Amino acid sequence: MDHNSLNIDQHTLQAYLNTSYITEKPELTIKIGEPNRPLDVFLFDNNAFFWAFVSASNPFSSMLSDNENELLHNNLIEKVKSKKLRFCEGLGVPSDESWKAEKSLLILDISKKDAIELGKYFHQNAIVFGKLSQVPELVFCK
Repeated sequence: MDHNSLNIDQHTLQAYLNTSYITEKPELTIKIGEPNRPLDVFLFDNNAFFWAFVSASNPFSSMLSDNENELLHNNLIEKVKSKKLRFCEGLGVPSDESWKAEKSLLILDISKKDAIELGKYFHQNAIVFGKLSQVPELVFCK
């Protein structure tokens, strides 16, 4: 994919790739491009074959206040609930300490197309998407 057409610089791209995508219940840590047995077990146990990790925080990588991000996160929860999708609360925890962790959702059984649409709706550059027994991938929302 041509990252330049998305106006995503190498530093931002690397930040996405180095982020840990974490849920507390169940305890999962997802890394892009790395196999994840605990995630596969969780998906299998929940009869889910696809998933996405989506945030509504900091649209187009522009830092917002905690209050603004909280409102966006609550809107994301309402949108996902309205689609009757199952989800777990999560955090995108950057390796770069100049960025705060972003509240996110691990959404079960959402198609790649719908996950990208959700990312676009909340003005996100990218989402993380995966399938049962496959490595998580960074997907751009262009």
